[in-house]
Amino acid sequence: MRFLPSLTLAALVVATTASAQTVLTLERATSEAMAGNRTLEDANANVRETAARADEARSGYFPRVSVAESWQRGNAPVFVFGALLSARQFTAANFALDGLNHPDALGLFHGAVSVDQVLFDGGRTRGAAGMAGHARTFAEAGRDAVALGLIVDVARAYGRVLRADADGRAAVSAVTAAQEDVARAERRRDAGTVTEADVLSIRVHLAAMRQRAIQSAGESAIARAELNRLRGAAIDADFSAQEPAPPAVNALPGWAALVAEAEAARPELRGGDAAIGMAVAGRRQANAAWWPQVAAQAAYQFDGTSLADRASAWVVGGEVRWTFSTGGAARASVRAATEAERRARLAKEDARAAVHVDLRTALSRLESASGREVVARATVDQARESQRIVRDRYDAGMTGVADVLSGATAVMEAETARVAALVDRIEAHAALNRALGRRP
Repeated sequence: MRFLPSLTLAALVVATTASAQTVLTLERATSEAMAGNRTLEDANANVRETAARADEARSGYFPRVSVAESWQRGNAPVFVFGALLSARQFTAANFALDGLNHPDALGLFHGAVSVDQVLFDGGRTRGAAGMAGHARTFAEAGRDAVALGLIVDVARAYGRVLRADADGRAAVSAVTAAQEDVARAERRRDAGTVTEADVLSIRVHLAAMRQRAIQSAGESAIARAELNRLRGAAIDADFSAQEPAPPAVNALPGWAALVAEAEAARPELRGGDAAIGMAVAGRRQANAAWWPQVAAQAAYQFDGTSLADRASAWVVGGEVRWTFSTGGAARASVRAATEAERRARLAKEDARAAVHVDLRTALSRLESASGREVVARATVDQARESQRIVRDRYDAGMTGVADVLSGATAVMEAETARVAALVDRIEAHAALNRALGRRP
């Protein structure tokens, strides 16, 4: 009787799980994770940031317009002289030496609109825009990689929930069966056909099953919290996990078709292409250091000693600026950019080989898990039937308690193997989708 509270707790946990209002399928859990996962949202924010950076870099192709309005007052001779000229208010009287050396204080309102347009920069702007555009593509590939990894993480967490819940149900069923076995052994002991040792052996097994039920309840709570975190729900949100039905047997395309699909969709390879593009753009920027920069400017200004009365003026011009490094910085920058491009291309090839390995691994694991699941389902039925026969033989005095315990253990192990194969198949299927770059 001292084990009854623990058994009741485990049974309540299993019952609560089974009767939860929210039935959460794997598909729904994945969909909610795609919409509410915080890590994925962070990756989406990074994509939006890099998109804004790309727009900022492309703005270098367009003119820069500046508008300025200022006011100054002073009696510095040069300031007063220049202010009167800018306001077109200079007269012959202003040439008096005393007035030039000791002018009265004067205020000047100055307004200006200026335009600066780069005409040629040797590829600097093009390189910056290219790098920013490829950085956006790289960020998008990173976001997709996070999404594909999240699919596998959700499948893994969902499998942990299924495993813990199934283990808990099996343990509670084993407790019920062990209680029946205890009663059966006690009847035979009272009849004098077996000893107290048989009863004690079954009671030890009963205690072990009770402990297993309690442990499974704890594992279920942990797995549910992790799954809730992944899908962006409240950590203590309750739900009932539903075992997916065995998948329909659909032949997969050939290896060549799968490889082609993976190479076209895997974000790592798209990220590799983006990294190569960034390196090429960086090399273009490095080469631009050898070329001059040519720009055109224009300005229109309004100057006056009062806010409302002003004189206008305009100025246009151009600029050629050519900067050289006497220490060989430009040449070193080009060499560094060339090596960066080489590294990016090597990384892309290594990523392609890794994709092939990932795809082969996922296919092998899915095939293995699917086969083990079929065998495990049949094994569970066989173990249960064997347990029934052993119990009948024990009642008839034709077998001993060791066979009873062995039969009960066989049922537990068969059910554990079935759930393990089911979970492995779920995870392997998710891993295959990731290997192929498939998103839900």
